[in-house]
Order: sequence, then structure tokens, then C-alpha cells
Amino acid sequence: EHILKVSFYGLTDASQAIIDASYDLSVVDSNSLRFIFKYAPEAAKELQIDSEFSLENIEQSDQRTWTVLFPVSLLFSGSLKFPSKADNMLKHYSKFPHLSSYYPISSTGTRKVFLELSLGSLEEVWVAVLNITGPLSNWSFADSHLAAPEMVRGGPPSHICRLSGRSQQSWTFWLEANSSGPLRVDLAVLDQYMADDLRTLKSLFPKWIDVTAYSSFISTYAF
Repeated sequence: EHILKVSFYGLTDASQAIIDASYDLSVVDSNSLRFIFKYAPEAAKELQIDSEFSLENIEQSDQRTWTVLFPVSLLFSGSLKFPSKADNMLKHYSKFPHLSSYYPISSTGTRKVFLELSLGSLEEVWVAVLNITGPLSNWSFADSHLAAPEMVRGGPPSHICRLSGRSQQSWTFWLEANSSGPLRVDLAVLDQYMADDLRTLKSLFPKWIDVTAYSSFISTYAF
């Protein structure tokens, strides 16, 4: 199994701007990425990999770009990042996923922040994932029951919440902190729509290579 995605990194303000875009490729089975590109030369050429299939100088994907697939992402044996352009995607979407606070309340010893999650104009959403780190003491999910935190490859303790499907309305929820330290929220949304560039790249891999492709929207907030 091979995972191919185009990642879009957005600003956290109201501008809805895309500040970076990349293709990320990872493998779940025992075949190395070098082996894959050896038998997919057209895909390698499209990703600007030289004829020797040298991967040493290619940037590794940031672990947080795979948050939307957690915990499946723990099975990945390697992940590489390649440059991409956001032009085609910008033509398809008018608004991108965005998280905003709308009613912060402070009380003695705790701090509660009310948040609203909009999925923008995405139409084929499979899942939205919130990865929360910092002094989180409670939340409105799961009947206000906060499970034990996850530890992802040496990162800080984090609480991960998955919201499935496409909601016609924005999701509203609250997070509670037991100190004045910031709550960091990584938002990752998986959309099954593929722009022409991603669809073309996927088609360049041989049919015996099972490629799962999707678009991912990533942004980070502090409250």
C-alpha cells in the first residue's frame, strides 16, 4: 500500500491564504521508495527525481502532515516531500478549513475557549482531525470525558479527536485549560477530491502499485 497526497498549509487568519503546498509519498509495505520509483520512472520524472533515483537529498515529510491518518501513519516506513503548486486546487475551492474562537471565558483556576470549525467549501470530506497539545484539562467531546493522551514518536502528549464526514454546518465545541499556557491545535482535513495534477500523478504509477491518493489541508492554531 502506498499513500500519495497533496498537502496544503494555510494561514490561521481570515485571509484563507495557502502558504505552502507539497506532494507527500509514503509506503506501508516493505518496498522502499527507491524500489517504487525504479518501476515508476514517469512518476519519478514528474516529481523531478534524477535518473539514478537518488533520494538522499529529498526532504522528509513532516510527521504532522500525516496527522489525519493517525494511527495508521505509525505504520509508514518512509515519507518524502516533493514540491507542488496550489493553482489547480485554488480554482476548485472558494474557502478552506478554518478554526476560530468566538466566546472565550475565564474562571478561577481554569480557562475555557469556545471554538468553531468550518470545513470551508470542501465537498468530499472523509475526516477532520484535531491534534491538541498544551494544558488541556477537559473538552466538550465524548460527553466531556478526556481520555489519556497519545504520544506520537517522541512528540508532546496530545489528545486527538476525529470528526467524520461533511457537516452542513460548522462544528462548535470548547476546550478547557488548567493554566494560562497556550493550547495548540493542529487541524488536518482529508478531502477525497483530486485536482487534475494529483490525478495525473497517480496514473503514472504502475497498476500493480496500489496507490491511495487524497488532498490534505493543514493549519495550526494557539489559543
